[in-house]
Amino acid sequence: MASMTQTAPDSTTEHIRAPLAVIHKLFSMHTVETDYVATDFGKLAQSHFQAVFADRQALQQVPVYDQGRKITPGTLVRFRCMVQDPAYGEELHLAVARMTNTATGEERCAFSQYTDAEHGLGAEWEVDYGAAANVFTEKEVAYCVSVPGQSAWARGVDNVSESALDSALESLSLSGDGNTRAGADKYPIPGEQHSAALVKFYAPSTAPRVSSVIDVVGVYELGANTRAQEAGDETAWPCIHAIYHSEVHVDDVASALPALQPEDFAARRAMCVEYVTSVLGGDDLAAQYVLLHLLSRTVRVQDAKVGKLSLNLVNVPPSTQPNTTFAFNSPASRWIGDSVSQLVPYSVRVPFDLKLLNKSSFVPNAEQGDLRAGVLQLAAGTALVCDETCLNEGTLDERGVRNLHAVQTAILDQSVTYQFPFQPVEMPTSLRILVLSAGKSILHSDCVVHISDAARRFLADIPASAADVRPLDPMHMEQLRQYIECARHLEFGIPQAVSDVISTEYAELRRAAHERGEPMMSQEELALTVTVARLISLGKGQAELNIESWNEAVALELRRKCRNPPASKKQIAE
Repeated sequence: MASMTQTAPDSTTEHIRAPLAVIHKLFSMHTVETDYVATDFGKLAQSHFQAVFADRQALQQVPVYDQGRKITPGTLVRFRCMVQDPAYGEELHLAVARMTNTATGEERCAFSQYTDAEHGLGAEWEVDYGAAANVFTEKEVAYCVSVPGQSAWARGVDNVSESALDSALESLSLSGDGNTRAGADKYPIPGEQHSAALVKFYAPSTAPRVSSVIDVVGVYELGANTRAQEAGDETAWPCIHAIYHSEVHVDDVASALPALQPEDFAARRAMCVEYVTSVLGGDDLAAQYVLLHLLSRTVRVQDAKVGKLSLNLVNVPPSTQPNTTFAFNSPASRWIGDSVSQLVPYSVRVPFDLKLLNKSSFVPNAEQGDLRAGVLQLAAGTALVCDETCLNEGTLDERGVRNLHAVQTAILDQSVTYQFPFQPVEMPTSLRILVLSAGKSILHSDCVVHISDAARRFLADIPASAADVRPLDPMHMEQLRQYIECARHLEFGIPQAVSDVISTEYAELRRAAHERGEPMMSQEELALTVTVARLISLGKGQAELNIESWNEAVALELRRKCRNPPASKKQIAE
């Protein structure tokens, strides 16, 4: 039997131009019995294509699926996407068909996965639907969209090559009328241009979980949308028949760089603090907390959620222009939002304009049978920057109140409510939420930092016509991005000895405050200090908390509290 990974010298080109022809050749290499199981060949086909495109350079030759480009049906594409609706539908298909040649009477079996067509043979071949050798299986259909808030530099990572082959493929033919930007209510950010496709998964693969980010390699065609057909719409939809897919890993953020070594963390951390400090007009304290915020990641330990650090920057210059879209009109807020997007792969901006709050949907809704996206249906790790400086006087209607409540729930519980027909379902999320406000925020965040007056003046002087934040040179920016994503994904623990020291110090601080008649340190304040210490340690590349990082966190928290206005008695009671 021929090896599934034996390929001709031009195999990469052949696999991209005519993947179905390659699959049919591979299928013909194997003897098919009446008890043939389609998933067996499905596994082999997956392994074969993964082997051909295991090399990064080979994979970069595969055209990137983008609805704004010309794509030839029947060619291989790759698509980094978020699974918006993993249960869009299931379709029965004839995976293996017994075929008869009407001219010669010859019979053979044909494999017809990775396409909505019945077979890949000529017109003289007909399917013998009564043959015992026929194999029917189901394919799972997911509605997938380009990742909401994907930064321009991250799109550059995904589209690093516009190869000669890619250009040649574009010139062959157009995609047709089906290549349109449909399904606006299935994309989280209203008005944002995006790409969407029905991704069809074949056994042994299954549709990934909702809101997961995946890289799909599959066959592009304008195919069937059974849900639309049931509603009387016969329009062909962009489809990607997934040959294989994988979840996006942290290494994909800066895959061109060497692996980050433990001795590199200190220099990268200092570089990152320096960059954010410059963005905030020299406010190093606020910059350190912004970095800790970017390093945060929700980790579930038994029933507890640890590691998150939502941040509220107060004293940000207010917006003077109303927002009509999900873009910041405030120069100061836009400046901060731009700096965040330079550092993280996915960042979404939400202006708290009354009209937008009252008319938008922040939570996904499937009460009508179709999962419609909400603003908060975002990929794990997305940085959500909320601009409260544009919230002016007015009335929030019922929807607006629900939307703010949804943001507050995401901040405190790291969950988003999906509205289903019979009952709402709480789905876990992992968002880095930064709230910008001129004064006390209407939302409760884990940590509140008042930026300095000098930083406020710096941000207030940014003209409305200012260009985007100027990043460092490309190599240093890649290093910072790699550092942030690697540090936040480190495993972490607190040794028992350090935990005992923290408990003793906490008890002593409460006793001393009680004797002086001062407010005692609350459990919430202790938890915040532990989180700060945890993130300081991760920023240093440390897998365990030590006393040095704990003392650094205590000192940093003291600086923050000294800068923040003293809380009123009512606030202390709350």
